[in-house]
Amino acid sequence: MTSQAVGWKRVGVMGLGLSGCASARFLARRGVQVTAADSKERSGIAEAAELESLGVRLVLGADAGREQVFAQCEAVVASPGVPPGVPALAGAAAAGVPVLAEVELAFRWLRGVLIGITGSNGKSTVTELTGRILRQAGLPTRVCGNIGTPLIEVVEQDQALAVAEASRVHYVVELSSFQLEGIRTLAPRVAVLLNLSPDHQDRYASPGDYFAAKARLFMNQRGDDIAIINWDDPPSLRLAERLAARLFPFSLSHDLEDGAVLCEGNLVLRRLGRDESILPASEVPLRGRHNLENVLAAAAAAAHCGASAQAAAQAIRSFRGLSHRLEFVADVSGVAYYNDSKATNVGATLRAVEAFHEPLVLLLGGYDKGGEFEELRGPLSAGSGRVRAVITFGQAGEDIAARLQGAAPGLVRAGSLADAVKAAATCARGGDVVLLAPACASFDAYSGYAERGEDFRRIVQAMAPSRGGRG
Repeated sequence: MTSQAVGWKRVGVMGLGLSGCASARFLARRGVQVTAADSKERSGIAEAAELESLGVRLVLGADAGREQVFAQCEAVVASPGVPPGVPALAGAAAAGVPVLAEVELAFRWLRGVLIGITGSNGKSTVTELTGRILRQAGLPTRVCGNIGTPLIEVVEQDQALAVAEASRVHYVVELSSFQLEGIRTLAPRVAVLLNLSPDHQDRYASPGDYFAAKARLFMNQRGDDIAIINWDDPPSLRLAERLAARLFPFSLSHDLEDGAVLCEGNLVLRRLGRDESILPASEVPLRGRHNLENVLAAAAAAAHCGASAQAAAQAIRSFRGLSHRLEFVADVSGVAYYNDSKATNVGATLRAVEAFHEPLVLLLGGYDKGGEFEELRGPLSAGSGRVRAVITFGQAGEDIAARLQGAAPGLVRAGSLADAVKAAATCARGGDVVLLAPACASFDAYSGYAERGEDFRRIVQAMAPSRGGRG
């Protein structure tokens, strides 16, 4: 494939996290003059020496020169965590310099099949499961993007493949709204939208702006591409009228003529009037109705790439989920502790709560991204019988407690996560579940949801006389 980036001589890179460093390396190795900037000082950039050895110019810390440098570039690749309104990016855009996401850069070099997966919740689970189904079907597959390895890094590794071999590779890519803000030509062969609920309201002016960023996943698709959308999710469904691609919805509640459905207790792919059973819903090893949606979406995406229902069933039966997603930790004195640290918005917390029939002690808190915590009042109310107590913690703890006052039967304000676990152990009774599903990001105390989840595991396992096998 002839790259649209070949003609670039000067490119800026803003933000030196995983995707920024990978982009800078990729471009520098192809003879592009790269200027890479980050607000961190040199000591905070582990790859600084490597990048400089490739000829990358670093502009770090409080250096004020990046605005002028970026305005003289032919393109700027922005890391997803850098808001588009920062002076360096705003200045480049005002000078007519295109500001692109790393995934857009990668797409311009990608020679295989792109499966793009987005949504407010469930992206990582569906991305990983889709990849496993494709591999089970014997298809060459790369799982990457927001789930971990940057797409540009994987695409670079595959540059050595012969054209025929490269064209068969399936890139299953988790895409966040931040990444989708910076696409221009990226067009998935199969695009999946799992659900939409308000999130990242510290970055977007309204939920509508956030939803619009997600919808960019479909903007470059053509009529022979596939759009997989949750038919049970009204905000997602509203996008269906504007699609150029062929719609293939999934639903647990509707008897669709064409799509992935729940039919008489079985998960089914229905195409051209023919039903192909994947497996009984009872055999899905993941908790929660939302995970049945996730399984349908993954099976549908993989099927449109040539995977059989049999391959899907084999991959699904062996899939035990990802770390920090409704993950059983331990049984302590008859109380089961579950880690759903990845539940970083209200929608994810609601799905986690619905996955349990046992009485819950729920841990909420962390760094507030502008969450609509009032949406939790109904499910947490005394009348629901589902939640015994709510423990709030972290930077957002006080605000969450104020917004939920009078809703939950018991509401306890704690300081740190360790304090919250201690308070939960006091509130819980035998047969209860203590659930960390915090509805917040973790950046008030941790580097990310994974570190928070690992800390929760450590705290709980220190309380347990032995590690249980329940789950």
